[in-house]
Amino acid sequence: MIDFPWSGRIAAAALLTGLLLAGCGTGGPPVGAGPAAPPADPTVQQTAQQSTRETTRESPQPSAELPWPAAGAADAAALQAAADRGAQPWLLDPSEVAMSYVAAAHGWTDAEAVPRTDGTSVDVRRPDGERLALTLAQPGRTGAGGIWVVTRENDG
Repeated sequence: MIDFPWSGRIAAAALLTGLLLAGCGTGGPPVGAGPAAPPADPTVQQTAQQSTRETTRESPQPSAELPWPAAGAADAAALQAAADRGAQPWLLDPSEVAMSYVAAAHGWTDAEAVPRTDGTSVDVRRPDGERLALTLAQPGRTGAGGIWVVTRENDG
């Protein structure tokens, strides 16, 4: 074993720490890590969470606003660009978008998505029989390369 002087050990430890921290990234989810809600204003999000907790006094429930996951044209364009880069492939599949929506909006992680024949609707069913009918649309590009967003939710 080689015995390094203290200054060499400190420099090596600092270098290792720097490399480890650099590998941690920005703290956000990794690109292509799967479903993620679009960025939101933290002030609005915090106020909404506080108001929900104050009025319900129950454990916080998942929620999502429609259209989801893109609230507007700018969000849709950003998500489309991400999908074009291969970062969010789930956005190209209406069933995957539907499953991600019910997980975000209702906390359903045990559901299955069944596309309807119209090509823009997906039925989501839970094992206990609970169902939702979701309507989806492609806000920009249509066809195989266009992202999908949930625009309407109805009881199944």
